[in-house]
Amino acid sequence: MTFLELKKDLAERFSEAGFEAADLEAHYIVCEAASIPDREFPLYAHEQLASGAQARAESFAARRLKNEPWQYIFGHAPFRDLELAVGPGCLIPRPETEYSIDLMLDGLPHGASVCELGVGSGAISLALASERPDLAVVGTELSPDALKWAELNLKKLALPNVAFLHGDLFSPVAGRKFDLIAANLPYIPEHDRGSLPSNVRDYEPDEALFGGADGLDVIARALEHSPGHLNPGGRVFFELDPCNADRAFELASAHLHNPALLHDQFGTVRFLTARH
Repeated sequence: MTFLELKKDLAERFSEAGFEAADLEAHYIVCEAASIPDREFPLYAHEQLASGAQARAESFAARRLKNEPWQYIFGHAPFRDLELAVGPGCLIPRPETEYSIDLMLDGLPHGASVCELGVGSGAISLALASERPDLAVVGTELSPDALKWAELNLKKLALPNVAFLHGDLFSPVAGRKFDLIAANLPYIPEHDRGSLPSNVRDYEPDEALFGGADGLDVIARALEHSPGHLNPGGRVFFELDPCNADRAFELASAHLHNPALLHDQFGTVRFLTARH
């Protein structure tokens, strides 16, 4: 079977299963299974696919047809200029979070200290540290399953200006203060569970998704304790669910100064920032 024949076969199966981007998903699966860059597919389209690559593609497809996220299937996900290892136990990095890095870096002084709460795969910390080697970045993570992915990515990237610590929010950094506190903490209200796509709801960890009845349980605790961990003029930068952004703004107003809600690249209210 050629590359193109397998791609068409998988695309038909995905289309029958109701996948919106059936052809594109088939394209990526064939390229991943054959270990070729997706942009080079035309060069191989009429070549015979090795039996091992075909078996891998069939295995990937079977998992995808069960709605498992392709990032878990492939074991990696892109994030800005990085390729991060991901899998069960950690949140898959989203495009909105990629965009947040630009907003965090805007105006961040040379040599600034950064603390990320709930690092997951390590995406935010590692992107900040790789793009700004002058920064000193520390990240905390309560979930051992998520922390292993962050540590794996840190080991692979070998960034000397990052450290990851196990523990809840600020517990591992007691007594320390920072110029920026960044977080993509669980923010989805529990009542929205049923509306999530199955590839999210059934595979990604609950503790990284759901933040209680209004989605703000963890964020509220983080905002309450942030002033004690910020240097003068330091700021927080949290990702939010648009539905609870106004309430998060009120919470920030009770503990910090100059709160503001910012939009993501799609024009949706997605981020909260405030200063000490």
